[in-house]
Amino acid sequence: MQPAMAVRKEWLKTMMRGGLRVLVALEKSEDVLSSFSATDRKIRELIIRGKIPKGLIEYAPIELAPEPVTGKNSLFINCIWVLPKFWNAGVARSLLKRFIEDAEAYGGASVLAYEGDKWFGYFPYMPVSFFTKFGFREVDRDESRVLLHLNFGGEEHPRLVYPKIRKVEKNDKIVVDVLFNSQCPWSWWMADKVKRGMKKYDAVVNVINTDDKRVVEEYGLSRGVCINGKPVLKRMASWKEIDFAVRQVIGH
Repeated sequence: MQPAMAVRKEWLKTMMRGGLRVLVALEKSEDVLSSFSATDRKIRELIIRGKIPKGLIEYAPIELAPEPVTGKNSLFINCIWVLPKFWNAGVARSLLKRFIEDAEAYGGASVLAYEGDKWFGYFPYMPVSFFTKFGFREVDRDESRVLLHLNFGGEEHPRLVYPKIRKVEKNDKIVVDVLFNSQCPWSWWMADKVKRGMKKYDAVVNVINTDDKRVVEEYGLSRGVCINGKPVLKRMASWKEIDFAVRQVIGH
C-alpha cells in the first residue's frame, strides 16, 4: 500500500488547492503509545502529543468529485472512514454533522452510498441507512449504488453518470479493464490484485487510472471491473469476487 499512499498524498495536495477538505477526529489519551501503533511519522507525532486519529471525512465541491456524478452548488463526500477501534462511538456522526455545517452555506450535500451491498464481500461501506438519518434523500440510483442529496437551496439535484458498455475487439482472449483512482489507495490495491491474479488466465488486462474526470465520464465508473467491455463490479472488490466474475464469463 505504500506506493498508493504516496500517490494519494500528492493527490490530496493538488485537490486541496481546488477546495477539497479533510476533517480528522482526534482522541486525547494519557496512555496512547501503549494502545495504538503507527508507522507514519506525522501520525506518530500526533500520538506522542496525546492525540489519536479516530476517523476522517473527506469532501469537495461536487465538480471535483472522483465519482461518476454531475452537479453544482453542493459539497460531495468522497469518503467517511472510522478506524475499527472506534466504531459505534459516534465518531462518524460527529464528522458528518460538522460537514453539514459547511454544506449548508454551499447549497447542498451529496454522497454516493450503497444499499444491500458489501465491499470485498463483507464490509458495509458508506451505507444508505446511515446518511438518511441526517435527512439525505435518494435522487438517483444504479443498482446498489445510490446517489443521496441534502438540499439547502441549491439550484439542482446531482445526477449519476451511468456505466457504459464498451465494444472490444473480438479475439480468443478475455479483456479485463480494472479502474482505479488516486483518491483511494484501496483501489490501487485492487488493481494490483487483478494484475497478479489474471496471470493464470489467457487474458488482456488494462489498468485504467480515472483521476481525469473525462475518463470517469467515458466509462461511467471511477473504480471497478469490466469484462469484455461490460461493467461487472461497480465498486472495489476482493480478488475472490473478481475471479468468480471472470470464471462466470469464461464458463469455468
